Amino acid sequence: MKTGRKSATIQLAVGSTLNGEGRREQIAKKAYERYLNRGQVDGYDLDDWLEAEQQVVAESGAQTGKKSVAGRVRGKKPQPQTV
Repeated sequence: MKTGRKSATIQLAVGSTLNGEGRREQIAKKAYERYLNRGQVDGYDLDDWLEAEQQVVAESGAQTGKKSVAGRVRGKKPQPQTV
């Protein structure tokens, strides 16, 4: 039975002290908290997951003293390539 919901496989940033399953559980918990805080309104599951993932990556980067890959990429401007 197809529900019409989109699903996504998310590749997480490297450098975390959590193993893959532990990180997934942490993201799932935070995403569910966002859902509950919004009043259990459906249709934002991917947004909730991505926001929760960003939060977990940022928190794990702060714990290890490393910046997340997303934070470094987002802040850079594209450089012109010379040939």
